[in-house]
Amino acid sequence: MIEKWLPEVLIAFLVSVGGTYLLKNWFNKIKIQQLVIRNSAKGPDHQAKAGTPTMGGAGFIVTIFLLFALKQIVFGVMNPTSWAIVLSILLYALVGGFDDSVKIFEKRDEGFRFLPKLIAEIVAALIAFSLLLWGNFDFILHLGFMNIQNVVFFGLFTVIWLVGWSNSVNFSDGLDGLATGLSILAYGAYLVVALKQGNYDVVALNALVIGALLGFFVWNQNPAKIFMGDTGSLALGAGLAMNSLVLNIEWSLLLIGLVFMLETLSVMIQVGVYHFIQKRVFLMAPIHHAFEKGGWRMDPKYPWNEWKVDTLFWIVAALMAALYLLIWL
Repeated sequence: MIEKWLPEVLIAFLVSVGGTYLLKNWFNKIKIQQLVIRNSAKGPDHQAKAGTPTMGGAGFIVTIFLLFALKQIVFGVMNPTSWAIVLSILLYALVGGFDDSVKIFEKRDEGFRFLPKLIAEIVAALIAFSLLLWGNFDFILHLGFMNIQNVVFFGLFTVIWLVGWSNSVNFSDGLDGLATGLSILAYGAYLVVALKQGNYDVVALNALVIGALLGFFVWNQNPAKIFMGDTGSLALGAGLAMNSLVLNIEWSLLLIGLVFMLETLSVMIQVGVYHFIQKRVFLMAPIHHAFEKGGWRMDPKYPWNEWKVDTLFWIVAALMAALYLLIWL
């Protein structure tokens, strides 16, 4: 079965590693660079990363789209469900790209305002969902004790799922290579599921995503030469969410994407508790910064470097993906 995915991984890797190299040099030249970096008074000292090119997600997104489209054209295949995944990735990359652009060119730390960004993400989810209407899709939401087959209900769930998980991956993109490695593991799990189901369009797509991310990781690993930005992180989260829907295993993402979920929960808990009692539960949020600042002990006297935090989170993600595959496949 290796021939079903390895060529796509290798081709996407080669295109991405070369394309990202050219992109980072071009972005350096035209000043598409990280502007606002957390200072040491508030948390881990990331001042050295100021000026690093960002929006690098544009490179691997284009790689994925062009190679997948080329494969579909060559083999005369046009599967709406697999294209729903591609479209969700593209649309959320556009939302993220606009967010990154606002931060860079208008020098606004927060980027896209909350409400307009949320509306854009909802619209993007609805457009991606519309492709499922063109395919032979059952629109069954599995609730364990019962199944609900309803297009409107499934559409509402799709919006919540894509918006939620796109932002979860976005929260995880705070250390060199962290979100890239986590995404490779998650897409790898869905590649295995698609293989098991015989859904070779989704196999090919996920293989292209993995190869493109591996190529990007060459330049994104610590010390990063380029960041993916919201352009990449929002797109990767939306693609994972749509993967789980297309493969009819929506709840699998709660385990396969457990680290992403914990990152989001840490932010929600931190903000919620501080709002009511002005106390911080974690040293910092998202939680990867808490580990960076205080390690296992959550003590600023014992900080961790980025590789140590990355490795811990990747191990947890790999174990959760393996657990899902072992138990439910």
